[in-house]
Amino acid sequence: MYEKMKDAFKSGLFTEGLCEVVAPPSTTQIDDFCQIEGVHLSPEHRTLLVGWGGSNLDEIRIHGIDQVSSSGGFVEFANDYNGYVFKYNASGAVFVESTDGGETRQLAGSVEEFINDVLLGEKGSDFYGQDWVKELRVHGLV
Repeated sequence: MYEKMKDAFKSGLFTEGLCEVVAPPSTTQIDDFCQIEGVHLSPEHRTLLVGWGGSNLDEIRIHGIDQVSSSGGFVEFANDYNGYVFKYNASGAVFVESTDGGETRQLAGSVEEFINDVLLGEKGSDFYGQDWVKELRVHGLV
């Protein structure tokens, strides 16, 4: 499901000094977290956690299980160095919130679409800009 993340990491897209790949939680740890915190994680988010845990990958910081939060009908699963918070609603649609002004807008229909098509794909041009998409091309990701 997140093979494109592996390809991006291997291609050198992410600056090595800004990356920290950590051991992911087990499915039991995720289940325990959900039960204790009363949080419902989407299947796609669970898969992301099992594959990448709480890894910082230069352009995006995936929240570890201890950083995942839920409020206002959203589950926050990642953020970036520019002050954006990424979260999804009960239907799985991914939204971005600016911590500067609080503006929230939808970026993708799912966590998988956000990672593969927005962060690491052509659909990211509106949010990340054309230079980012050019960089993805250089690394053979689009």
